[in-house]
Amino acid sequence: MRTGAGRRAGGGGRGRGPSAAVATPVALSLGLLVVAGCLLGWYVPGALAAEAAYRSASFCAGRPEPEGTRECLDAVPGTVVAKEPGGGRGPRLPGLRWAADGGSQEAWVRLEKEGALFDSLAPGDRVRVVRWRGEERAVVAGPLRQETSATPVDGHRLPYAVGLGLVPLGGVFGWVAYGWARRPEGAARTSWPVSVPMGCGLVLGAVGFFGPMVTDGLLDALLLSVGVAVPVLAAGVWLLRWRRARPSAPPGILPRLPGRERSFPGVVVGAVPYGMTGFGTLVAGPEGLAVAAGAEPGAARLPVPRSVAVVRVRPRAGGAGDWVVECRDGDREVRVVAAKEDLPWILGALQ
Repeated sequence: MRTGAGRRAGGGGRGRGPSAAVATPVALSLGLLVVAGCLLGWYVPGALAAEAAYRSASFCAGRPEPEGTRECLDAVPGTVVAKEPGGGRGPRLPGLRWAADGGSQEAWVRLEKEGALFDSLAPGDRVRVVRWRGEERAVVAGPLRQETSATPVDGHRLPYAVGLGLVPLGGVFGWVAYGWARRPEGAARTSWPVSVPMGCGLVLGAVGFFGPMVTDGLLDALLLSVGVAVPVLAAGVWLLRWRRARPSAPPGILPRLPGRERSFPGVVVGAVPYGMTGFGTLVAGPEGLAVAAGAEPGAARLPVPRSVAVVRVRPRAGGAGDWVVECRDGDREVRVVAAKEDLPWILGALQ
C-alpha cells in the first residue's frame, strides 16, 4: 500500500513549495492593508476637509454664476421643468429637471433620496440650486432644503467603512501567511488555527464596515469595532485552546511499541532537518522513529529526535486513508503523515 503521503514524497519537487503557497495570502494581506491605508489616511481626511469647507462656506456676494467654480455658495434661481422619482431599473436616484433663470438649457439634478422637498415640488415651481466648486450640491425651495448626490456631507462614510472593514481582513490574511509558512503541509491550511482567525476576521470586518453607517462619528465607529473585537478575539482564543486540549489521539488508537523495526509509507513535514523531501518511508522500532529514503535495506535514514512530543492526531483533509500526527519539537511544529493502521506504531515510537 502506498499512501498519498508516500506518493507526494516520491514526486517531491513537482508541486508548489511553501514559499509559493505563502505568496498568495501575503499579497492579499499587503493589498488589503494598502487599500485600507489609502482610504483611511488619504481619502477620508480629504472628504472630511471638503465637508468642513462646504458647511462653513457662505453665500457669494453679488450675482450668482451658474457655471462658476467658486469656494462660496452660489444660489442659482430657476424653475422646475419635470421630476423623476427614484427606483425603477438600476440604482436610479430621484431627479429634478430644471432651467436656470436667463438660461436656455435644461439640466437634471439628482437628489440623495426622495424627501419632503422632492414630494412638494411640481413642474413650474421655483427653486434655488446651490452650487459649490462647480457642482450642484443642494436644492432649496422656501424653507425646505435637500442635498444632491454630489454633496460632500457624509462623503467620508463609505470610504471609512470600507477602510475600517479591510483592516481586520488584511490582518487575517497576514496571519494565514504566517501560519502557512510554519505549516508547509497542505492539510494544515484547513485546520482550526486558520479557520478560527479567519472567522474572527470576517466578523470584525463586517462590524468595521457597518459601524460608520450606523454611528455619528469616526470615534464612535472605531470604539464600536474595538468593543466587538474584545469578545470576538476572546472567543477565538478560547476555541483554539479548547481544540488543543482535546485528546491527542482518537478513541481506539493506542500507542504500540514494536519489538523490531517496522517500515511503512509516510512522511515527516516541518522546518526540521529530518523533514526532507524524498524521504517517503517511516521506520518505527525500539530505538524510536526514523524517516528513510526507501524500505530497502541500506536506504538513507534520518532519526526523529526524542524531543518530538505528540500534540494530537487527526485525519488529513482531502487525503483518503491518511492521518496526521501533529507534534512539536521545541518551538517548531512537526507533522507525521501516514495511514491510520500505522498510527499505533508511530505513537509508540514517539513516546
